[in-house]
Amino acid sequence: MADAIEALARAVSPSLALKLASSLEIDGSLAKASIKVSDVAIRDLLAESFDMLGSANLAAVLRGFSAATKANGKDLRAVWSGPTFAGDGDHTTAAIAHLIDEATEDVFASTYSASSNSAYVQSLWRAVARGVKTTVLLDANLNDGKTAAWMQEKLHGARFLGFKPGPLGGVQHSKVVVVDSSTAFITSANLSEAAHEKNLEAGVIIRDPDFASSVRQRYASLLNEGHLYLLDSPS
Repeated sequence: MADAIEALARAVSPSLALKLASSLEIDGSLAKASIKVSDVAIRDLLAESFDMLGSANLAAVLRGFSAATKANGKDLRAVWSGPTFAGDGDHTTAAIAHLIDEATEDVFASTYSASSNSAYVQSLWRAVARGVKTTVLLDANLNDGKTAAWMQEKLHGARFLGFKPGPLGGVQHSKVVVVDSSTAFITSANLSEAAHEKNLEAGVIIRDPDFASSVRQRYASLLNEGHLYLLDSPS
């Protein structure tokens, strides 16, 4: 039940949700409401949700979708490491810690390199400790695998992924944090103290559920297609 309703919430725009809610409130007809939907997948989700909730309850839920999406509209904020200026927002260190500390359900984090005393790694450990599902994607071959090994030990309980390069080689070099599939942080900064405190780094926090979900789903697709793989736990 929850899966279909959640999928419908992610699939419909605020305006479409209101149109569907209004149609259902007028006569309770699923057939008439479905006419307003061109996407077959959304129509299927609508029908499944209708069967579970009925017209009145589904209309109320759709109005809730619309209101929640508008209330949580896009919020873009630049985040920097290096020299600071008047009017700057959070420094990378604070931004990362604050964002991961907000997580209640899921954190996805990718990096190339890391240092054990970085605020990034410490905030990930706090997420693991409070029961948040935590996934870390890193370059498993960096430093002959030593970086991956100490991170797995320090963040025991997190799931770790590695990147399988293509025929021309390559490394896992993305630096991304996605929290609760609602907020994404994309940055040039690694999970290292130098990246947060010494280097000139640039990033952006994007509070937009549609965007954050699409980023999270991209990594899920990479895993499903074999471009990413689960790292074995250190012995």
